[in-house]
Amino acid sequence: MIKIIYGAKGSGKTKRILDSAEVALRTTKGDVVFLAATSRYRMEIKPQIRFIDTINEGIGSKDALIGFLKGLLCGNYDIEYIFIDGFYKMMGVDLFDPSVAEFFLALEQLSDNVNFVLTVSCDKEEMPAFIAKYVD
Repeated sequence: MIKIIYGAKGSGKTKRILDSAEVALRTTKGDVVFLAATSRYRMEIKPQIRFIDTINEGIGSKDALIGFLKGLLCGNYDIEYIFIDGFYKMMGVDLFDPSVAEFFLALEQLSDNVNFVLTVSCDKEEMPAFIAKYVD
């Protein structure tokens, strides 16, 4: 499953994704991982959620992010949820870059075994169709 949390900058997307991660922690038996391009939220996340600051891990492209996700999943078969706040910023591109569509193709293949929740900074009407289909 892939789910998108969307809205304009400052609309509370990060708060919603943090809350979603805590709900997942309470309702799932598997592991929960949270990726962000900052360490700012480290203290807001419960210690049972694996927090990863992608800047410290050297993630700065689509290939690096996909490789990192594959590595996480290969190393831990118990991961049930991966939350990613600002995925295209981690990739160093804007939302309409062709590499974002390639990223979603790779995510679709990985989502058979794990649930992904991502944030997108735009309104639903403005986002590409290959992303909009994952909005509730």
